[in-house]
Amino acid sequence: MSSEGSSTWRVGELAATSGLTVRTLHHYDDVGLLRPDRTPAGHRVYRREHVERLYRISVLRRFGTPLDEISRALDDPSWRLDGALRNHLAALEHEVLRTERLLHRLTDASTSLPGGSGPASSSDDEPDTDVCRRLLAVLEDTGLAATEPLRRIAVLVYADLGRAHEHLVRVFGLEPGPVHRDDQGEVVHAEVRTVDGLVLLHRVAPRWRLASPAALGAATGMLVVTVQDVDAHHAAVVARGGTITFGPTDQPYGVREYGALGPEDEPWSFWTPRRA
Repeated sequence: MSSEGSSTWRVGELAATSGLTVRTLHHYDDVGLLRPDRTPAGHRVYRREHVERLYRISVLRRFGTPLDEISRALDDPSWRLDGALRNHLAALEHEVLRTERLLHRLTDASTSLPGGSGPASSSDDEPDTDVCRRLLAVLEDTGLAATEPLRRIAVLVYADLGRAHEHLVRVFGLEPGPVHRDDQGEVVHAEVRTVDGLVLLHRVAPRWRLASPAALGAATGMLVVTVQDVDAHHAAVVARGGTITFGPTDQPYGVREYGALGPEDEPWSFWTPRRA
């Protein structure tokens, strides 16, 4: 509809255009986040300024920002995006860690159930106290202690960090992180990521007894990466020129796994947990 040459939308029209529900727009109005004009009959009418505000609301919602935080963001001149993002990041990180703990407890409990990959009850007629203990542990508070180790960060040592970063991103498909160079342009630190973790690429450092696989001619450890579809990932790595040490194989420890060589011929493993 049109009023004085400017476009306006009724609530149903704006909902259909924006992909939101009428109920959501009503809620935004009820909490004072997006207050439309009203016709004499009481119908909601949205104008251009409302649509622009709705766009800003939608962007902040996409980041997971709570509605009360969005309201302050749009109406409080002292509000700053960087502070809000830091607060949201800290809250989200805490929630992710709690969720990961719950995931570990559920996995631990499931391995003790009949049919799981771990030991089952010795008798169907007797309660398995170990399983009961594990199930009850799932229900315990998942709060995080101040001194508790929270996340592991893998550190891999390479002689050529730039080449290693390129290989891990291009061949293995890890997400690229930042690459830092010194004043001479030499890469001195680099990062790659998986969905749930960070891998730091570290320079050779004799002081800390950190040597590269290329210099040692061997590796003292390896990284195992979980992927959605190990066969599809294997095919992609082969297509990108990766060196495979063994093809996708069903392992007795409950995964389908294949091996590959990294940028300095060190071993990597990729797997997908098998589902019953």
